[in-house]
Amino acid sequence: MKKMTILLWSLFITLCPLNTRAEDLPRLSSDCLEEMKNRDVLYNKAIMRDIITELGLDIDSQNYLEVSDKDLDAAHLIYGGKEVDENYQSLHTQFIVASRGKPTLFVKPSEAYLLYKQPDNTNVAVHLKLSDLKWVVVGKKKQEGNIVHYKLLKCEKEYLKKKREFSNQ
Repeated sequence: MKKMTILLWSLFITLCPLNTRAEDLPRLSSDCLEEMKNRDVLYNKAIMRDIITELGLDIDSQNYLEVSDKDLDAAHLIYGGKEVDENYQSLHTQFIVASRGKPTLFVKPSEAYLLYKQPDNTNVAVHLKLSDLKWVVVGKKKQEGNIVHYKLLKCEKEYLKKKREFSNQ
C-alpha cells in the first residue's frame, strides 16, 4: 500500500507541472541588501538618539558599552554557554519586547540601561543594576517619543512591486 501511495504521488508530481520556477522569482540584489542593512543601522541609531534625548539620559559611548541582543548571545556562547546562567537570562529576558527598531542595552560596570521604542512611539528606558550575578530592574522611564520614519529604499519598492506582479500571475 505504501509503495502504491508513493508511486501515485511521484506520478502526480511528475505529470502536473508547477506554475512557478525558482529562477523566475524576483530577488533582491546584494547591493540592495547591503543598503538595507546600512539603513537599518542608521534607523536604530536615530531611535536611540531620540530615546536618550527625550528621556534626558546621561548615556554616552565613552562610559557605556552598546550591546545588541546578538552581541549578548555571542558573549554568552563565548563564556561557556551554560544552560542555567542567571546573569545572561536576566539580561536576555529584557530584550523580549515589542519595539520599533531593535532594543539596545547600554552597559557599564554594575549598571545598564535597556532602551527601546514601543510600536506606539513611546520611549522606554529600563534601568538595571547587577546584584549577586543577576541583573535586577531598579527603574523604568516611559515618555512619548518622536516619530522616526522608516523609509523603504527604491530597490525595495521595485522588488515588492515585482513580487506582487509575480504572485498575481
